[in-house]
Amino acid sequence: MFLKKMMVSLAAMMMVCAAPMMAQAKTHRVVFALTSTDEAAWMMTLGNIHNLMKGFGDEPVEIELVAYGPGIVFLKNDATVAKEVKALESEHVHFMACQNSMNGHHLTVADMSPGVIVVPAGIVEVVKKEEAGWSYIKAGD
Repeated sequence: MFLKKMMVSLAAMMMVCAAPMMAQAKTHRVVFALTSTDEAAWMMTLGNIHNLMKGFGDEPVEIELVAYGPGIVFLKNDATVAKEVKALESEHVHFMACQNSMNGHHLTVADMSPGVIVVPAGIVEVVKKEEAGWSYIKAGD
């Protein structure tokens, strides 16, 4: 009888302790990989980011876009989408620029949109995010 009461008490304590953890919404984590110079692909990607944010509504979401290869020009401060990038940064979307690609295109941090985070290798950033459980979306063509 004592063992039965103890088991019931233990189960009740576990339920009380687990309730706050179960109440927390899952954070959706999405990484976009952008390698395209096509402005139509850029616009589609930005639209996808907006739709993703809208679709999740009040659910927590982390979004990161990694630009590398020829797509590095997407994050230049004079790119046609620079204002949109800045607007999304204010909504906590993170933009990562590949240092290897910047070097290959003779770009410096001063050439990039303010707020862009430079990572050593874009492809490594994408792989690390995938290994950490982030959803991967290939942006553009």
